[in-house]
Amino acid sequence: MRVIPLGGIGGWVSNPLLGNVSLMVETGKSRILIDAGEGTYRALRTCGFDVDNLDLILITHRHGDHVMGLSTLALFAKAKGIMLRVYGPRDVDLQKLFDALGIPQYLSAIEFHPIDPSPEPLTVIIGHDYRITAVLADHTIPTLAYRIDGSDGSCVTYSSDTRPTSNIVNLARDCTLLIHEASGNPGTEEVSHLHGHSTTSEALQIAREAGVKYLMPVHYYVESPILSGAHGVNIVIPLPCTPLDTQRLK
Repeated sequence: MRVIPLGGIGGWVSNPLLGNVSLMVETGKSRILIDAGEGTYRALRTCGFDVDNLDLILITHRHGDHVMGLSTLALFAKAKGIMLRVYGPRDVDLQKLFDALGIPQYLSAIEFHPIDPSPEPLTVIIGHDYRITAVLADHTIPTLAYRIDGSDGSCVTYSSDTRPTSNIVNLARDCTLLIHEASGNPGTEEVSHLHGHSTTSEALQIAREAGVKYLMPVHYYVESPILSGAHGVNIVIPLPCTPLDTQRLK
Protein backbone atom coordinates (compact mmCIF):
# COMPACT_ATOMS: atom_id res chain seq x y z
CA MET A 1 0.00 0.00 0.00
CA ARG A 2 1.21 3.49 -0.82
CA VAL A 3 -0.01 6.83 0.54
CA ILE A 4 0.54 9.84 -1.71
CA PRO A 5 -0.18 13.31 -0.26
CA LEU A 6 -1.47 15.27 -3.24
CA GLY A 7 -1.57 19.00 -2.86
CA GLY A 8 -1.69 20.11 0.73
CA ILE A 9 -1.58 19.57 4.46
CA GLY A 10 -3.58 22.58 5.61
CA GLY A 11 -7.13 23.31 6.71
CA TRP A 12 -9.65 25.97 5.83
CA VAL A 13 -7.93 28.70 7.88
CA SER A 14 -4.34 27.59 7.31
CA ASN A 15 -1.62 29.42 5.44
CA PRO A 16 -3.01 29.32 1.88
CA LEU A 17 0.33 28.02 0.59
CA LEU A 18 -0.33 24.76 2.44
CA GLY A 19 -3.47 23.91 0.44
CA ASN A 20 -6.29 21.64 1.56
CA VAL A 21 -5.68 18.07 2.63
CA SER A 22 -6.17 15.46 -0.09
CA LEU A 23 -4.57 12.04 -0.20
CA MET A 24 -4.29 9.14 -2.61
CA VAL A 25 -4.07 5.59 -1.29
CA GLU A 26 -2.88 2.93 -3.70
CA THR A 27 -3.53 -0.67 -2.70
CA GLY A 28 -3.12 -3.48 -5.20
CA LYS A 29 -4.47 -2.11 -8.47
CA SER A 30 -6.92 0.26 -6.75
CA ARG A 31 -6.59 3.99 -6.15
CA ILE A 32 -8.65 5.69 -3.45
CA LEU A 33 -8.87 9.47 -3.10
CA ILE A 34 -9.53 10.74 0.43
CA ASP A 35 -11.15 14.18 0.71
CA ALA A 36 -11.42 16.72 -2.07
CA GLY A 37 -11.03 20.33 -1.01
CA GLU A 38 -10.32 23.26 -3.28
CA GLY A 39 -7.49 22.60 -5.72
CA THR A 40 -7.71 18.82 -5.57
CA TYR A 41 -7.99 18.36 -9.34
CA ARG A 42 -4.94 20.52 -9.96
CA ALA A 43 -3.02 18.61 -7.28
CA LEU A 44 -4.15 15.31 -8.79
CA ARG A 45 -2.79 16.28 -12.21
CA THR A 46 0.40 17.74 -10.74
CA CYS A 47 1.10 14.36 -9.12
CA GLY A 48 0.54 12.51 -12.40
CA PHE A 49 -3.05 11.30 -11.96
CA ASP A 50 -6.43 12.11 -13.48
CA VAL A 51 -10.05 11.38 -12.62
CA ASP A 52 -10.08 8.16 -14.64
CA ASN A 53 -7.39 6.79 -12.30
CA LEU A 54 -9.74 6.90 -9.31
CA ASP A 55 -11.62 3.81 -8.14
CA LEU A 56 -13.51 5.69 -5.46
CA ILE A 57 -13.51 8.87 -3.38
CA LEU A 58 -13.98 9.03 0.39
CA ILE A 59 -15.35 12.29 1.82
CA THR A 60 -15.08 12.77 5.57
CA HIS A 61 -17.55 15.66 6.01
CA ARG A 62 -19.21 18.57 4.25
CA HIS A 63 -16.92 21.43 5.27
CA GLY A 64 -15.59 23.19 2.19
CA ASP A 65 -11.93 22.32 2.63
CA HIS A 66 -12.89 18.65 2.30
CA VAL A 67 -15.60 18.69 -0.36
CA MET A 68 -15.51 21.75 -2.63
CA GLY A 69 -13.08 20.18 -5.07
CA LEU A 70 -15.65 17.55 -6.03
CA SER A 71 -17.27 19.95 -8.49
CA THR A 72 -14.14 20.24 -10.63
CA LEU A 73 -13.54 16.49 -10.46
CA ALA A 74 -17.11 15.99 -11.73
CA LEU A 75 -16.58 18.44 -14.61
CA PHE A 76 -13.64 16.45 -15.93
CA ALA A 77 -15.23 13.09 -15.17
CA LYS A 78 -18.27 13.97 -17.27
CA ALA A 79 -16.03 15.17 -20.09
CA LYS A 80 -14.33 11.77 -20.06
CA GLY A 81 -17.64 9.92 -19.83
CA ILE A 82 -16.87 8.26 -16.52
CA MET A 83 -18.68 8.00 -13.19
CA LEU A 84 -17.08 8.88 -9.86
CA ARG A 85 -18.01 6.63 -6.93
CA VAL A 86 -18.16 8.87 -3.86
CA TYR A 87 -18.76 7.79 -0.25
CA GLY A 88 -19.44 10.16 2.63
CA PRO A 89 -21.77 11.08 5.50
CA ARG A 90 -25.45 11.17 4.62
CA ASP A 91 -25.69 14.93 5.22
CA VAL A 92 -23.23 15.73 2.41
CA ASP A 93 -25.79 17.40 0.13
CA LEU A 94 -24.13 17.43 -3.27
CA GLN A 95 -27.31 18.58 -4.98
CA LYS A 96 -27.26 21.84 -3.02
CA LEU A 97 -23.54 22.28 -3.64
CA PHE A 98 -23.81 21.81 -7.39
CA ASP A 99 -26.94 23.98 -7.56
CA ALA A 100 -25.14 26.78 -5.71
CA LEU A 101 -22.22 26.55 -8.13
CA GLY A 102 -24.57 26.68 -11.12
CA ILE A 103 -23.55 23.28 -12.54
CA PRO A 104 -26.31 20.86 -11.44
CA GLN A 105 -25.96 18.97 -14.74
CA TYR A 106 -22.52 17.71 -13.72
CA LEU A 107 -23.85 15.94 -10.65
CA SER A 108 -24.76 13.09 -13.00
CA ALA A 109 -21.05 12.21 -13.06
CA ILE A 110 -21.17 11.30 -9.36
CA GLU A 111 -22.60 8.14 -7.85
CA PHE A 112 -23.01 9.05 -4.19
CA HIS A 113 -23.15 6.37 -1.48
CA PRO A 114 -24.31 7.84 1.86
CA ILE A 115 -22.93 6.50 5.13
CA ASP A 116 -24.64 6.89 8.50
CA PRO A 117 -21.84 7.74 10.96
CA SER A 118 -21.63 5.27 13.85
CA PRO A 119 -19.51 5.32 17.02
CA GLU A 120 -18.75 1.65 16.36
CA PRO A 121 -16.46 0.76 13.42
CA LEU A 122 -18.60 -0.15 10.42
CA THR A 123 -17.35 -1.91 7.28
CA VAL A 124 -18.68 0.17 4.39
CA ILE A 125 -16.82 -1.17 1.32
CA ILE A 126 -15.08 -4.42 0.51
CA GLY A 127 -13.13 -4.41 -2.75
CA HIS A 128 -10.76 -6.87 -4.37
CA ASP A 129 -7.73 -5.02 -2.96
CA TYR A 130 -9.09 -3.46 0.22
CA ARG A 131 -11.59 -3.28 3.05
CA ILE A 132 -12.76 0.16 4.20
CA THR A 133 -14.12 0.74 7.69
CA ALA A 134 -15.63 3.99 8.95
CA VAL A 135 -16.38 5.42 12.37
CA LEU A 136 -17.87 8.63 13.74
CA ALA A 137 -15.28 11.29 14.61
CA ASP A 138 -15.90 14.12 17.11
CA HIS A 139 -16.16 17.26 14.99
CA THR A 140 -18.70 20.12 14.90
CA ILE A 141 -20.76 18.35 12.21
CA PRO A 142 -21.16 14.63 11.32
CA THR A 143 -17.69 13.49 10.29
CA LEU A 144 -16.20 10.11 9.40
CA ALA A 145 -12.77 8.63 9.96
CA TYR A 146 -11.73 5.85 7.59
CA ARG A 147 -9.50 2.81 7.89
CA ILE A 148 -8.24 1.11 4.73
CA ASP A 149 -6.91 -2.44 5.10
CA GLY A 150 -5.00 -3.52 2.02
CA SER A 151 -4.49 -6.93 0.51
CA ASP A 152 -0.80 -6.73 1.45
CA GLY A 153 -1.61 -6.76 5.18
CA SER A 154 -0.90 -3.10 5.84
CA CYS A 155 -3.46 -0.50 6.83
CA VAL A 156 -3.91 3.26 6.97
CA THR A 157 -6.32 5.20 9.18
CA TYR A 158 -7.31 8.79 8.33
CA SER A 159 -9.03 10.80 11.03
CA SER A 160 -9.84 14.07 9.30
CA ASP A 161 -11.17 16.79 11.65
CA THR A 162 -11.85 15.62 15.19
CA ARG A 163 -11.43 16.26 18.85
CA PRO A 164 -9.56 13.46 20.63
CA THR A 165 -11.88 10.44 20.77
CA SER A 166 -11.62 6.76 21.63
CA ASN A 167 -13.51 6.07 18.39
CA ILE A 168 -10.33 6.88 16.44
CA VAL A 169 -8.21 4.83 18.84
CA ASN A 170 -10.44 1.79 18.27
CA LEU A 171 -10.48 2.29 14.50
CA ALA A 172 -6.72 2.66 14.19
CA ARG A 173 -5.81 -0.14 16.58
CA ASP A 174 -2.47 -1.73 15.56
CA CYS A 175 -2.64 -0.04 12.14
CA THR A 176 0.52 0.68 10.15
CA LEU A 177 -0.02 4.43 9.79
CA LEU A 178 -2.35 6.95 11.41
CA ILE A 179 -2.99 10.18 9.50
CA HIS A 180 -4.46 12.51 12.12
CA GLU A 181 -5.30 16.18 12.04
CA ALA A 182 -3.11 18.35 14.25
CA SER A 183 -4.64 21.79 14.03
CA GLY A 184 -3.32 23.27 17.24
CA ASN A 185 -0.11 23.20 19.23
CA PRO A 186 0.15 22.19 22.90
CA GLY A 187 -1.52 24.82 25.06
CA THR A 188 -4.29 25.57 22.52
CA GLU A 189 -6.55 22.69 23.59
CA GLU A 190 -9.50 24.87 24.58
CA VAL A 191 -9.78 26.77 21.29
CA SER A 192 -8.94 23.66 19.25
CA HIS A 193 -11.71 21.64 20.92
CA LEU A 194 -14.14 24.55 20.50
CA HIS A 195 -13.76 24.20 16.74
CA GLY A 196 -13.76 20.40 16.79
CA HIS A 197 -10.03 19.86 16.39
CA SER A 198 -7.03 18.28 18.11
CA THR A 199 -3.57 19.47 19.03
CA THR A 200 -0.30 17.88 17.95
CA SER A 201 0.25 16.36 21.40
CA GLU A 202 -3.25 14.88 21.35
CA ALA A 203 -2.67 13.34 17.92
CA LEU A 204 0.50 11.73 19.30
CA GLN A 205 -1.44 10.40 22.29
CA ILE A 206 -4.10 8.88 20.01
CA ALA A 207 -1.34 7.16 18.03
CA ARG A 208 0.20 5.75 21.22
CA GLU A 209 -3.13 4.48 22.56
CA ALA A 210 -3.91 2.83 19.22
CA GLY A 211 -0.54 1.10 19.11
CA VAL A 212 0.38 2.88 15.91
CA LYS A 213 4.10 3.27 15.26
CA TYR A 214 3.80 5.94 12.57
CA LEU A 215 1.86 9.20 12.63
CA MET A 216 1.39 11.60 9.73
CA PRO A 217 0.08 14.93 11.07
CA VAL A 218 -2.06 17.00 8.70
CA HIS A 219 -4.51 19.94 8.67
CA TYR A 220 -2.11 22.44 10.21
CA TYR A 221 -3.33 25.86 11.22
CA VAL A 222 -1.31 29.03 10.63
CA GLU A 223 1.46 28.23 13.12
CA SER A 224 4.03 25.53 12.36
CA PRO A 225 3.25 22.34 14.28
CA ILE A 226 5.24 21.48 17.39
CA LEU A 227 5.78 17.72 17.46
CA SER A 228 7.96 17.18 20.50
CA GLY A 229 7.63 14.26 22.90
CA ALA A 230 6.80 11.55 20.37
CA HIS A 231 7.94 8.77 22.76
CA GLY A 232 7.93 5.73 20.48
CA VAL A 233 5.75 7.19 17.71
CA ASN A 234 7.59 7.90 14.47
CA ILE A 235 6.57 11.12 12.74
CA VAL A 236 6.09 11.08 8.97
CA ILE A 237 5.94 14.52 7.37
CA PRO A 238 3.73 14.55 4.24
CA LEU A 239 5.43 15.77 1.08
CA PRO A 240 3.27 16.54 -2.00
CA CYS A 241 3.42 13.86 -4.71
CA THR A 242 5.89 11.79 -2.68
CA PRO A 243 4.67 8.20 -2.16
CA LEU A 244 4.98 6.60 1.27
CA ASP A 245 5.23 2.81 1.04
CA THR A 246 3.59 1.35 4.17
CA GLN A 247 5.42 -1.95 3.70
CA ARG A 248 8.65 -0.14 4.51
CA LEU A 249 7.19 1.14 7.78
CA LYS A 250 6.72 -2.29 9.32
